[in-house]
Amino acid sequence: MREFLKTKGYKMTPQRELVFRSFFELGEHVSVDELFDRVRQIDKAVGYSTVWRNLKLICEVGLAREVNVGDGVTRYDRVTRKPHGHFYCVSCKSLLEFDLNEIAGRLAKVATAEKFETESFKVEIEGVCKSCRDKENRKTKRSLSESPGVSKAKLSKKR
Repeated sequence: MREFLKTKGYKMTPQRELVFRSFFELGEHVSVDELFDRVRQIDKAVGYSTVWRNLKLICEVGLAREVNVGDGVTRYDRVTRKPHGHFYCVSCKSLLEFDLNEIAGRLAKVATAEKFETESFKVEIEGVCKSCRDKENRKTKRSLSESPGVSKAKLSKKR
């Protein structure tokens, strides 16, 4: 990483190294606050602005990009060669990645047909994840079973 940054005109300071290392250890879809918390667990002297500036630098040198899905929290995703999209759960706010290889080929054909030169694209789909749906279903079943006039026999027939 030190040599990579040098080729881009930046020095690797101890604080910068800590921020970079922490970002890549945390994985995908990291917010500034999450990264700051992680860095502060290791070095209490690192300030929020240092984390934020270095996260912007990680994007500037092409190692990550911002992901905004409309919930007001900017997340940062590592840049990979493999195209992927994001499912965003509006209930628990989780981001799940999915493979875009098949879709990317189709999008490229559409762009070519429209004589449109693409620079990049992103696919983000909002909905409710399986875990949140299961939780809601359990809540609904529980409230039905506790409701007066609903017998267990009626509930078992619905399943």
